[in-house]
Amino acid sequence: MDTTILETFTQWRAAGRDVAVATIVHVQGSALRLAGARMGLTAQGEVAGSVSGGCIDSDALAQMEALLQGQMPRGQLWYGPGDDPLVPALACGGAVDILVERWTPLHDVWLAEVRARRAVGFAAQLETAEPFHLLRLEDGVVQGALSAPDLTAAALETMNAVWPGPHAETHSYPQGKVYVEVTAPPPTLLIFGAMDIAQKLAELGRTLDYHVIVADPRAAFLTPERFPNVERRHGWPQDLFTPEQLDAGCAVAVLFHDEKFDVPALSLALRSRAFYIGLLGSRRTQAARRAALEEVGFTDAELARIHGPLGLDLGGREPAEIALATLAEIVVVRRGGQRP
Repeated sequence: MDTTILETFTQWRAAGRDVAVATIVHVQGSALRLAGARMGLTAQGEVAGSVSGGCIDSDALAQMEALLQGQMPRGQLWYGPGDDPLVPALACGGAVDILVERWTPLHDVWLAEVRARRAVGFAAQLETAEPFHLLRLEDGVVQGALSAPDLTAAALETMNAVWPGPHAETHSYPQGKVYVEVTAPPPTLLIFGAMDIAQKLAELGRTLDYHVIVADPRAAFLTPERFPNVERRHGWPQDLFTPEQLDAGCAVAVLFHDEKFDVPALSLALRSRAFYIGLLGSRRTQAARRAALEEVGFTDAELARIHGPLGLDLGGREPAEIALATLAEIVVVRRGGQRP
């Protein structure tokens, strides 16, 4: 969930705005936005978010406006491919179900939970790294958090299987269709080596709503001026983190370009469940680091987890270009995309 829309919803609620919300609750085939994407509209005409990127947003806004004016009840809309020029359709050929409703107490719970999970530091995330669920039945009755005792174990089992999420989808159970949304802490981007590339990578990481941590034993590089608005950790990799702390929601970029720092950072990452491990340096540097890691016992299969030279081959050489290539590769790995 985009931080901007979260802040906008928060401001609307603080101002007492009457809000309508459109939420994608099911996606079939190709669609630009995933289930869980939201768009909001206030009675004053303020808009935030998107449910399509353009092709059906106007119609969804019209439905929300009618809801706020009392001209239609809460309802579920379907948008899919079609030949009628007067009926909005998804340009990408897929289909989505969108739930349109007024802001409810369940939205307040959802908003508070998402904001809380994004606000905590890395250590606090480790202590609270449990999926938080919200549920809504097909008939529109708000049921609240899935941790409530009256909800089925089947729904929990289904959604916990995708942890660490985030994930949102509609599922069918004997009790009826249920829309379930998993809220998780944001993914972590752990950058070892507070160099110029790290500055650009940290900025891009924040843009993509990663929780960014920059770690370095050299205090002169790790200053608030160089790395504002991110978490900074001063010390050697093995002294700052344990492998268990780097979970499946963590991407690690090793940018020291110095063996005495690279090897401890890589050793830590390889013993963890981090979904991405990237190493800066030429192929010659990559070979040297792998040889050093083999000497301390890492196998070829384990070393194959290292993406090096890190980043997609975009042809860039400047720090910002290398940072862009690195984050692009992280997104490909995390989302299961295809390399160019």
